[in-house]
Amino acid sequence: MKVRRTLAPVSIAVTAHQRLEFILISSQCLISYRTSAVLEFNALIKTWTSESRYYVPVSIPVPETAPNIEPVPSLRALSGMFAIASVFAIVGGFLDAYAYLARGHVFANAQTGNVVLFGVRAAAGNWTSAWQTLPPILAYMCGVAVARLLRVRPQKHTFRATLICQALELLVLLALLLFGRFVPDLCAVPLIAFSAALQNTSFSNIGPWQFNSAMTTSNLRNAVSGWVQLALGETDPKLRGEAIVGSVILLCFVAGALLGGVCTLRLSTYPLLPAVVLAAAGTSLTLRERKRKLN
Repeated sequence: MKVRRTLAPVSIAVTAHQRLEFILISSQCLISYRTSAVLEFNALIKTWTSESRYYVPVSIPVPETAPNIEPVPSLRALSGMFAIASVFAIVGGFLDAYAYLARGHVFANAQTGNVVLFGVRAAAGNWTSAWQTLPPILAYMCGVAVARLLRVRPQKHTFRATLICQALELLVLLALLLFGRFVPDLCAVPLIAFSAALQNTSFSNIGPWQFNSAMTTSNLRNAVSGWVQLALGETDPKLRGEAIVGSVILLCFVAGALLGGVCTLRLSTYPLLPAVVLAAAGTSLTLRERKRKLN
């Protein structure tokens, strides 16, 4: 940023013992143009009273152009990514309901729930049931670690890593749909947790807004925080998007949990069929978004 210095006489009301403090702070502004020094300089001027008049020529750095500030994109412009996030939030809620009802009363995605279940069951002396909550936790940790070791980043422009992770989750769900009755719970739930961790790590933001398709706590926090700040009159343009994204992803997760509960209880033969269809739809949307961005 180019900086030019202009000499501007500033009328400041000071007392004699304040002049040295004024000179020191204004010198910091002149030499380094530190933000903290400028703020301190402004605060000092506001607190002085008009006991005497003292006119000082002050050289203040003035930027020739305003700093580059990226505009906040609209959710309409990010509708494709918003749709993908919503679909996988439904899948996340579905898989947690399925795992809890059909796979040993543990969670595939919500590791906070597994930690709580471990503590409650261990406190009750039910160690056999308590240990069943640990494999999903370890599998989820491994999924995040593998994603980082492979240098998977939240979706880049090409969505290549995101597509690979989503395809892996789709393959795991398809295998469990076809051969799930032959796979024990101690293997099935960790497989879901591992693939979900990869998918969640590779796709965790819609433009500038963060979300989590595997659990609800952060989405709930973002939604409530955004709406409250908007109600208080905050003008940050990101707040509206934060509130909407958090609310929609939260509702999609809840809808997925309801759908997962109904399908697990009613579709005893192929309870994962809706989850496979949804994961395939989300992967197709991601592929379409990739093609759109590459063109």
